[in-house]
Amino acid sequence: MPWNRGVTLRVFSRLNVAIAAVIIAGGLLSTWVYLKRPERRLSHAPNAYLDPAVCADCHGEIAATYRKTGMGRSFARVRPEEKIEFGKPFYNKTSDSYFAMLARGGKYYQRRWQIGFDGKETNIDEKKVDFVVGSGNHSRTYLHLTSQSTLQVLPLSWYSEKGGYWDMSPGYDQPDFPGSVRPVHYECMFCHNAYPKIPEALEHSASAEVTFAGPIPEGIDCQRCHGPGQRHVELASAGATSQEIRAAIVNPKTLSPDREIEVCMQCHLESTSLDLPHAIRRFDTSPFSYRPGEPLGDFMVQFDRKDGMPADRFEIAMGAYRLRESQCFLKSQGKLRCTTCHDPHDIPHGPQAMAHYNGICEGCHAATLKNTAAAGPHAAGADCVGCHMPKRRTDDVVHVIMTDHYIQRRKPEGDLLAPKPEIEETAENMYRGEVVPYYPSPLPETAENALYVAVAQVRDRKNLTQGLPQLASLLGKYHPAQAGFYAELGQGYRDNGNFAQAIPYYEEAERREPTAYRLAQLGNALMEARQFPEAESALRRSTSLDSGEPVAWGTLGWVLWQENKAAEAKAALEKAVSLDPELPELRNNLGSVLWGTGDQDEAEVQFREALRIQPGIAEWRLNFARVLATRGKIDEARYQFEQTIRLKPDLADARMDYGQLLFDRGDLAGAVRELETAVQLQPTLWRAQFQLAMALGRRGDSTAALEHLKIAANGSDPQVRAAALEMLQRLGR
Repeated sequence: MPWNRGVTLRVFSRLNVAIAAVIIAGGLLSTWVYLKRPERRLSHAPNAYLDPAVCADCHGEIAATYRKTGMGRSFARVRPEEKIEFGKPFYNKTSDSYFAMLARGGKYYQRRWQIGFDGKETNIDEKKVDFVVGSGNHSRTYLHLTSQSTLQVLPLSWYSEKGGYWDMSPGYDQPDFPGSVRPVHYECMFCHNAYPKIPEALEHSASAEVTFAGPIPEGIDCQRCHGPGQRHVELASAGATSQEIRAAIVNPKTLSPDREIEVCMQCHLESTSLDLPHAIRRFDTSPFSYRPGEPLGDFMVQFDRKDGMPADRFEIAMGAYRLRESQCFLKSQGKLRCTTCHDPHDIPHGPQAMAHYNGICEGCHAATLKNTAAAGPHAAGADCVGCHMPKRRTDDVVHVIMTDHYIQRRKPEGDLLAPKPEIEETAENMYRGEVVPYYPSPLPETAENALYVAVAQVRDRKNLTQGLPQLASLLGKYHPAQAGFYAELGQGYRDNGNFAQAIPYYEEAERREPTAYRLAQLGNALMEARQFPEAESALRRSTSLDSGEPVAWGTLGWVLWQENKAAEAKAALEKAVSLDPELPELRNNLGSVLWGTGDQDEAEVQFREALRIQPGIAEWRLNFARVLATRGKIDEARYQFEQTIRLKPDLADARMDYGQLLFDRGDLAGAVRELETAVQLQPTLWRAQFQLAMALGRRGDSTAALEHLKIAANGSDPQVRAAALEMLQRLGR
C-alpha cells in the first residue's frame, strides 16, 4: 500500500500559530477599574496625609511600640544591612523550577531557572528585591520595583513556621505560575501598607491600577486608623486648644460601634480570596479615598456566597468575617469588637498574650468558670483561646498558621496544623451561584445598591443566568452615569459568549467615559467577536489618546495580523514590546507574526523570551516547539513538545504536532500513541485523523488506517478532505 509521505499535511502553519496565540491575546485586558463620578466623591475638609514620622514627635511611646507590631512592619524597603538567609537553591516540583536568593553589591536578587533539554540552565529570570510585604510574624513576600514605577510579586516567599523556610508565594505553586511579572494592584496595597501616592490621572479615571508615584511608604501607619494628620499637626504646632487638636484627627474609640469596627474591617472582613467577588469598590470613589470614621459602605460593598462560606474554609484575611459568625459577637449587640481584645498599638506575645486574651474571655464568662469543677477544662487559668479560637492552617496561604477568630463551643476535630496542598481554583471546583450582599448589613434598598448587587452576579462569571438580565433591566430603568456598570454588563455578556449583546454596552461605557482604557476594552471585545476593522478603529483611537499603553498596541498588532496587514502588525507589536519588554503575551504574539511572515530566526528569539519570562504556558511552549521543528532543531523540539504535554495533557494540538514530528522521525509507535490521544481528545481534529491514518498505514494496520482516512475525508477542513480523498483514490477506495 502506498502509505508514503507525498500527501502528508504540514501543521506547523501560520493558522495554528494564530489559533494558539489569539487565546492569549483575548485575555490581555482583564483588570476592571472604573471612573469615579466627581459629584459623588466622598467630601473631605482640606487635609492631607503626611510623613508618619511626624506623629512620633508627640506620641513617641505609642509610635515606638506600634512599630514593633505586625501592622507597623507590614511593608518595608529591603536594605543592604538586612541579612536574608537563603541556603541552597529551592526546587519547586510543580513548576519544575529552581530558585535562589543572591546578595551582590549590597543588593538582593531573586533568581529563577529551569534545566533545559541539554542539561543546562534555561529560562533564567533574575529580579532585584526592592520591597518586602509581610512582617515576618507569618511570612515575607518580596517585590520588585520596575522602571515604570510598578511593583511585581516575586515567586518565592519566606514562612516563619518551623523556625522559617522558603516556599512558593501564595498562588504560585502551580505549573503555570505567573513568573515574576504579577503586578501589585491598588487593592493589594490598600490593605498591606499606608496609602501610597499614585498618578493624578489614576485618581479620576479607569486604568489598570498598578502605577505608583513618589516614594512608596513603608508599613501601615497611624493615619490608616486615625485619618490624615496634616490638619491635626498644624493645629498642634499653632497652639490651638486641646479640643480643636483632637477634633482634627480620628480617635476610633470615640466612634460609634459600627464606625469603630469598620476601621479594622476595611482589611479584615474578606469573605474569601477566591473569585466571588468578595467586595466591589464603588465606581465613584478613588482607590485610597476611604477615611476612618466614614461609613465603609460608602466606599465599598462586600459580598458573600448565598449560604456563606463553608464552615471549614479558613482564610488569611477572614478575621472579622469569622468573628462576625460567632455567637459571642452576635449576642454582644455591638459590644464585642476587634479592640475588645487587641490594642493595635502594642500586641502582646507569648505567655503574656495568652493571659491577656484569656482574661478578656473571663470578663464575660466568669460565672461559667466559677460553676465548673476546678479539675475540668474550664478551671482558672485554662487556655480559653487555645480551645475556642484555635490556631489553624489557612486554606489560601497554605504555609501560614493563624488564630481562627470564629469563637466556637468545641475545638474542631482533626489536625488543624496538618500540611495542605495549594488548590488551584478551576472551572470544575469554583463556586457558581447567587452572590449576596454581606456588608453593610442590611444593605439599604437603593437603586445604586441594586445595581452593585447585579454587578456582583456577573463579575467573575458567578451567576450569569440570573445576573445578566437583572443588570440589563436595572440599566434600562435607572440609566446610571457611571461607565463601570455598562462595562461590567458588557464583560458579563462577553464571558457568556454573546458578543452581539456585549459590544453595545462596551460602546456605551466608552461614550460615557471616552478614555484610552475604555476604547481598549471595546477594541478587545470587537477582536474576540472577529469584527476586525471595527476593532482596529477603536484600538487606533485608544493608542492615539495614550501612546504609552503596551497592551493596546499589542492588541492592535494582533488585530492587524488577522486583517493580513503583516507589516503594520509587526510594527505595532514591536512598539508594544518596546513599551513593556516583560509582558510575555506580547512576545508570544510578536513571535507568531514573525513566524508567519517567514522570519523564523527572530520568531524563535521572541518565543524563547516569552517562555523565559513565564515558562508555564503550554500554548507558548507549543508555538516554540513548532518553530524549532520547522528549523530542524529536532532534539529541542521534542523536549518542548513533551514539556507542553506535561503542562497540559489534554492539549490536542500538541499531541497532533508531536505525533507528526515522531512520524517524520520514523517513530511510528510514538506517533500512533500521540495521534490516537489527539483524536480521542478532539475527534473533529481532522488533521490528526489524517495523520493517524498515515501512521497506522505505515505501521501495517490498514484496516484502522482506512477508518481514520474516511473520517478525515468527511471532515470540514477542505485541505484535509482533499488530501484524504486523494489517498483513498490511490488506494482504490
